[in-house]
Amino acid sequence: MCLDSSPASASDAQTRFVNSYQSGDTYSGEWKNNTRHGEGTMIWVELGQRYIGKWEHGVQHGLGKHIWILKNISGTHYFQSPHYMGDFFKGQRHGQGSFYYAGGAIYRGGWKNNTKHGQGKFTTKDGRKLEVEFVDDKMLTARSTDGLPVLESDLSVVGDDMALNLESLLEKVPERNRRTELKHVESVVSLHRSELRIIYGFYSRLGRSPDYSLLMSRLQLWRLLKDCSIHAHELPLTRIDFFIKGEASGEEIHSPFTTVHLRELLSCLVVVAYCIYHKDMMSQRHLLASCFSKLITDNILPNARKVKGFLFRQPGFAVEAVKYTERCWEVFEAFCRVYVSHRDDRIMTFRHLMLMFKHLHLLDDQLTFMRLVKIITAARADPPCVELEITFLEFFEVLVGCAKVKCLQVSETLEEDQVLLGLTIKSAENLPEEETDEAKGHSQLTGNVETGEMKSQDEQIPPFAEHEVRQHEEDVHKNRTKTQTHLLLQLQMFLEHHFFPAVAHYHRVTEKMEEVLLKEAQNSKGL
Repeated sequence: MCLDSSPASASDAQTRFVNSYQSGDTYSGEWKNNTRHGEGTMIWVELGQRYIGKWEHGVQHGLGKHIWILKNISGTHYFQSPHYMGDFFKGQRHGQGSFYYAGGAIYRGGWKNNTKHGQGKFTTKDGRKLEVEFVDDKMLTARSTDGLPVLESDLSVVGDDMALNLESLLEKVPERNRRTELKHVESVVSLHRSELRIIYGFYSRLGRSPDYSLLMSRLQLWRLLKDCSIHAHELPLTRIDFFIKGEASGEEIHSPFTTVHLRELLSCLVVVAYCIYHKDMMSQRHLLASCFSKLITDNILPNARKVKGFLFRQPGFAVEAVKYTERCWEVFEAFCRVYVSHRDDRIMTFRHLMLMFKHLHLLDDQLTFMRLVKIITAARADPPCVELEITFLEFFEVLVGCAKVKCLQVSETLEEDQVLLGLTIKSAENLPEEETDEAKGHSQLTGNVETGEMKSQDEQIPPFAEHEVRQHEEDVHKNRTKTQTHLLLQLQMFLEHHFFPAVAHYHRVTEKMEEVLLKEAQNSKGL
């Protein structure tokens, strides 16, 4: 969270300084040895956060106040921005501190590594006083000071950046029930808050270097939704884009670079859950919470972080491949205007995608029409309708898949390529390949059925000598690195030597044709 950047003019002696970063973030306070040190205020504009308090060697350390700035949204009953006041240790909430939730609840007590930990006191939204004990953000005990039973609704809180915006969805609920319905949705969020944070952080880092920590982008959101097979419920990802529209313009709604905050992701998932399951859950007392709980338990938790598709499955390859997304997004936008010129938003269908490959003359003996169709349908159980709208992620992953077919021979020999990629001519013709049990993380089990004692086959094989194991691990790492490098070379060759030149040629021909038509029109008027 703390941006390790400092003004070039800051001296080694402790001094006060105001610095504005290129991102728009600002720091005002004391500096020492070119880092934030002492009293200071940091404002993260994009993250919507502010910290006021002590710093040490560039990170929050000592007493401070961290605020998550939220807008008060009508219908959600949030009347304050959530904030923490208390001890920080090396950039984390650690020690004693108080957290003031957006809905009005307050926790005062122990903290450890950014989580509630130890004894504390909890004041509910309705003012009830509870004595509580937490371990790693999970509540172990809760006892009310008034002697009355502790209800589940008393413990329903949504903290810091997890506050929901369900204004449009709550309109489907009778007004008298909206507050209760929202509380039950928040209870589902609280129940799975740790897992949801882990999932958000995991997808936020896809295609980025390991130390890169920023907000999730729509490109990464689409990957999460596809991994969880949300699109299989006849709910196009392009429609889901509108669930988190916010203040985005028509062009930004479908942009892969638009950021998605954690609270926006959660709000989006609640709406998705309602769209998918509301007909099946009509008999449930709390409809929104029931739908959301089903989505979390049936779709999100079992499937999230099992990355599919051509782009993100190889981390090293993905980091380099996403560097082409800006240029490819420009192409995507351009052909959206060609095929759907009457719409402001950037939408393309599978039919448009196939037309683009035809108009760019990219199909040949290697990349045939049928192979293109197989690449397009690689991640789908059923063949998609040609008029189905697609996101930029699906567009870009088709380009990656085509690169594997069209640029198979980027090494010295075809045989070397086949060894590196684990492909044969037959497998290239039958994309996508089925995953083996080993690739899926499964192991074959054998053992005594009567006793239930099971052992994996690996356990029954005598262990390797230590140096052999080390050598094997090194070989695996080298092969993985070599494979990722090879995949990147394929993508680079396809984009730089085939795709981008074809796009440039198409635009030149189109411009010349427009000039000819314009001259003919002018000549006809002159006659």
